[in-house]
Amino acid sequence: MRDCFLVLTLVCLGCGGSAPTAETPIDELNTAAERPDGTWVSWGEHIVDDEGVSGVSLRGGDGLAVADLDGDGIADVVSVQEESGHVRIAYGTKVEDDWFRLSLAEGAEAAGARDVSLGDANGDGRLDAIVACERGHLLYLQNPNSPHRGMRWGRVAPHVTRGRGAWAKAYFADLDGDGRVELVAANKGATGSGSDGPASPISWFSIDGDPLDSSSWIEHALATVQTPVNARPIDLDGDGDLDIFAGSRGETRVFWFENVTEKG
Repeated sequence: MRDCFLVLTLVCLGCGGSAPTAETPIDELNTAAERPDGTWVSWGEHIVDDEGVSGVSLRGGDGLAVADLDGDGIADVVSVQEESGHVRIAYGTKVEDDWFRLSLAEGAEAAGARDVSLGDANGDGRLDAIVACERGHLLYLQNPNSPHRGMRWGRVAPHVTRGRGAWAKAYFADLDGDGRVELVAANKGATGSGSDGPASPISWFSIDGDPLDSSSWIEHALATVQTPVNARPIDLDGDGDLDIFAGSRGETRVFWFENVTEKG
């Protein structure tokens, strides 16, 4: 797949809006959501993973993704904890609130883990994970395709992503419609960058070969802007392929990269 994107830049004016003015905090207000039968919609909290149930010191829960990762037909949850540096998985079971929990990555390889996306990167039918780490790299975690949940996931931090500052967002997506995923990612530069952060790329990555081989990950920069904070694959023009919608906090702009790749 070649770089086949057109870019449209939009400028945000007066973004942010005003804060709610209700005297009663919103979490104490009664719901206005009503079912067709006249009963009210209500929500109950169910803990999937935290320090109390796992015994692991987890801090700064950020991104998460939900999918069936072990092929049993039950949803599982992958979560990242930015402050403590953890990538966690909670395998669902047939029993409500009974989860099989373990750490997929922790410590230096998961430092500043902020976002996670799932996709079948190696074509074996199981979903793998990509983690955006605020402290310097992207981390690919490969599902072992084993019925045993405790098996270690293969991993690599592609060399092209290392030492690059803060990766803020990452998404697996099939950009060219060939049935294989690519990766879209935004690197906001230095950790904690504000609106005056350095110019950094909004990129997509092709995976040319074994995803566990660091050299298989090829970066294609779409634009270099000040403090890019997101780059999300979405079909904005309804033509059946995925475009990329991205934003720059430093420049107060959003971008539409239109996918004009020829299919086949």
